Amino acid sequence: MPSLTSVKYSNKKVMRIVRIVAICVAVAAVLGFGIYYLLTSGVFYKKADTDAKSYELTEKMQAAVMESELQQGYMFSRSVKLLMEDRGMDPWVLSWYVIPGTTRSVPAMESAYVDTMDQVLLLESYVREGKKSNAEALMKAIDASLVNENGMLIAFAKADTLVTTDRTKEEYGELYENPAYLQIEEAPVSMAATTEYLEALLDYYDKWGSDKLLDRIKDLSAKVMEAGYTTSYRAADQLARPTPIPVTEKSLVTPVPEDEETEVEVVSLEGIELSAMNLEAMRRVSFLLPKYQEKYEEIVTIVKEGKISQELPLYAWMYTDGGYMYYTGSEANVELVSSLYVMIHLAEIGELDRDSYAWVAEQIYNNGFLYESYNIMSGTAGSDIEASEAYPLVLYLAKIKGDDDLFTATYSAMMRNYATLSTSPALYTFFRNVENSRIAVYARENLLMELLLK
Repeated sequence: MPSLTSVKYSNKKVMRIVRIVAICVAVAAVLGFGIYYLLTSGVFYKKADTDAKSYELTEKMQAAVMESELQQGYMFSRSVKLLMEDRGMDPWVLSWYVIPGTTRSVPAMESAYVDTMDQVLLLESYVREGKKSNAEALMKAIDASLVNENGMLIAFAKADTLVTTDRTKEEYGELYENPAYLQIEEAPVSMAATTEYLEALLDYYDKWGSDKLLDRIKDLSAKVMEAGYTTSYRAADQLARPTPIPVTEKSLVTPVPEDEETEVEVVSLEGIELSAMNLEAMRRVSFLLPKYQEKYEEIVTIVKEGKISQELPLYAWMYTDGGYMYYTGSEANVELVSSLYVMIHLAEIGELDRDSYAWVAEQIYNNGFLYESYNIMSGTAGSDIEASEAYPLVLYLAKIKGDDDLFTATYSAMMRNYATLSTSPALYTFFRNVENSRIAVYARENLLMELLLK
């Protein structure tokens, strides 16, 4: 029978061996994870140059944000919670959510649709944040559910067709839906979402590049650059008539009869939708694949020449065989948001018209509000509805230009609709005042602000 001393000695020896083995296992696990990370992160992969550019907030812009009530980190998480997690929509975000009123008779409402552009903006947010697993999951979901047989992204999808599991849903409210969604049974191609997706893939490639992804980019680039004319749609009133070029006389504007109801319908045209042309994505594609350089320059020319006039330096909706189509409604009103997307795309490649930028700045400085549309003849607001999506677009324009004054003034306007009430479901998000004094949180401006501030 061994002595007590020898047993203690043997136990110590065993424990020492166990500790050494545990340390070795831990080191091996760390090394294994490190090697896996390096192999999957693209560190050793020699990526092709996509000539990416970036813009930073100036010190004054950062100060304006820091001195405000904005809770940037919470803004994104609260938006995702309201529009994805609480709606049972992972990995998608719904278009909007209307918060409940103070009584049971005013219930919450949610959109029945997922807007494809919102999903692409969410993907870009994940890429910027370095959230590879989220980005990869969303990218696979987009490719599986929002890409048509020709490889182009569709404009929208019904939420219930994307999520098969049972989920608790609030009431649907068609009053707040995009009228075009309700009238188109089969979603059309969205060139805007497709070209934005192309840029998102380029950014993803720059961070986590692979040959497989590069092939995907080349394939989508070919579809975008060689697409030619595509169908685009826009909700307009019942008397909508596409406008010829040029529009110079008031007699060309069809008046609305006083006793005529102006129900909403959808206008569809074959052509190039100017705001859908992400020129920066196309520039990077032509840098990566020089065979598209001539096509890129052709598209830039078409977009630049779509400016309406010196007096109203907004941009046409479409370019067709018959020329530019400036507006679709009988009231001759030009949509602001689509023009702002054109301005951003031109600014990113250094081609923005000086008059257009000055016009936008004038609206902010003199009026402090941006509206959904402006009349092509008078230049005054053609709608009394505030264009919530416009403010983050103007902020991005100011960021590109390094314009501290315009950024600060626009940021103040944006913060008017930032929720700070601690008991509100919309807390820390940007909201819209919609009909019947309801408060709605839309994915669009919250995702745009998230990208802007990165």
